[in-house]
Order: sequence, then C-alpha cells, then structure tokens
Amino acid sequence: MRLVSILAALTVALALTGCATAPPGPPPPAGVAAVARGQTWLSLPRPPGYPGEREMAQSIVANYGPRKAAFDALVSLSPDRVTVIVTAPAGPRVAQIDWTAGGVVTRADGPTPPGFRAENVLADMVMADWPKAALETALAGRLAVWDYPDGRRKLVRDDRELVVEITPPVADADGSVRRTLTNYDFDYSLTIVTRETP
Repeated sequence: MRLVSILAALTVALALTGCATAPPGPPPPAGVAAVARGQTWLSLPRPPGYPGEREMAQSIVANYGPRKAAFDALVSLSPDRVTVIVTAPAGPRVAQIDWTAGGVVTRADGPTPPGFRAENVLADMVMADWPKAALETALAGRLAVWDYPDGRRKLVRDDRELVVEITPPVADADGSVRRTLTNYDFDYSLTIVTRETP
C-alpha cells in the first residue's frame, strides 16, 4: 500500500514539474518541447551534445502555481547520450528517460500522469545546463539567451520580456550546488540541488 501511495505522489509530482505539464493546444512533435506561450518550442539536439561527461544525483522541488511536489533523479550526461532515472524521494524508480541520436525513449515503471512528456523534462535541463550556443540553436531564435558572468541565465522574448530565469549556482556546505529555474510564462519554478557522483 505504501508503494502505491508513493507512486501516486510521484505521479502528481511529475505532472507538476516544470514543462511536464503540457500547455493548452496541440502537443509539439516528438523531440520538441514547449517552453513558453505562443508555441515557443525547443528542439532537442540529436545527439544531445552535452560538452563532456557527468554523473549526478538531483533532488528537485517543483512549485507549479500554489502546488508543490518533489522527486529525485539520477542523471548521466555525455555528448552522445543522456539518461535520467526518476525516483520518488528516497523511493522506487518510476521512469527512465534515454535521449540519443535516435530520439527520446521513456520506460515507465509506474503510472505517468496525463500529458507527461520526457521532452519537457529534458528541455528544462537543456535550458539550465547546455552551452549558450547549443541552447540558441535549439530555440532557433524564438527566445534570446543572455548569460551572465556569475552563472545566471535569462531567456528573453523580443529583447525585453523575461520568460525564463536560472539563478547562479550556489554551493552548499555539503558540496551540493543549488539553482532555481523559473518559467514566468508557464508559472512554475524548479529548485534543483545537484550532487556530483563518482
């Protein structure tokens, strides 16, 4: 019974997390995520093209309007492949997302919420972590990308309207790094705590 309640809680968490809740209108095609209103889409590069290799554990707290949810993820990044294993907080695995040159494949170990798309979860990662040039290519001019020396990033419409803001990384005493991604168009924020894994 506890497993069922954990999975139900995670289903809600995934439904509320970032772009995971689809905006109104037709869904974007495979490999594309809506990141702002007016069909502002981000096309996931093929292959992913992350610069280097990185393994990390993340704890994510999502605020979607007045609602809050949390989940954990094990993330593996490389130029050719991205793998995200989503788990309930300190609980069982619920889904695995694999992104390669062949596209995005999701394997669910439990129920996923209506409208859940792995592309939306990956788009938040690209907005926060990919190099500026790769993000600009993925956005194809739909939003401008402004990077700052302190690590802050802003995605801006028409050179004046702030759409997405990612705070500079802040190191905690335990060695983890905290950042917040706020999407003003879709009214959500993600607080992401990352711990590098050996």
